[in-house]
Amino acid sequence: MDQPEKTYLGTNDRRTMIADAARALIVENGYAALRTRDVAARVGINISTLHYHVQNKAALVVLVADTTRDAFLALLPPAADPARPARAQLRAEAEAYFLSLRDRPELAACFAQLMQLAGSQPEIATHLDGFAQGWCQRYAEILAIGRSQGVFRADLQPLAAALAMTGALTAFASRGPTGLAMFWPVFDELERGFLISPDKERAQ
Repeated sequence: MDQPEKTYLGTNDRRTMIADAARALIVENGYAALRTRDVAARVGINISTLHYHVQNKAALVVLVADTTRDAFLALLPPAADPARPARAQLRAEAEAYFLSLRDRPELAACFAQLMQLAGSQPEIATHLDGFAQGWCQRYAEILAIGRSQGVFRADLQPLAAALAMTGALTAFASRGPTGLAMFWPVFDELERGFLISPDKERAQ
């Protein structure tokens, strides 16, 4: 039986509620078990109302991908700034990701599930690949700034270093809020490899 309608909400608010409910169900039960009727029940709307906002399961997953991306981006610090110390910017970038894993673990958990779909659903892959590349590029820009500031090695390859750092830190996404003890030691170890050597620093 369909659930009774809740108080009228605007389209954007309703779509946000639908996306949040779908994300929670994906995290709880996996994508394979996701049903639009279950999402409607979680939101408290009937299936016809849900299909007014998202026509089918594929459209629902795109909505989840978009809102998950946007929720994560909203947690990030300002874009790279050549006028600010690069090391502080690099740590702020990593801290934003750390806090998302600690305080919003459903975002990373849902993202991991969606990444498994990317191989068979090109539309999802397009959404997720653009996000992942943009996130990595943020690190690359900070590392390039640090290189120009003389903080990071002159021979540092910003994109390669960014891929190494984001790849290592992304490994913590599957561990949940209680599995983050090594997050900062890993970050510190990687950052040390980016810094100019103490001998060169003294010689400057």
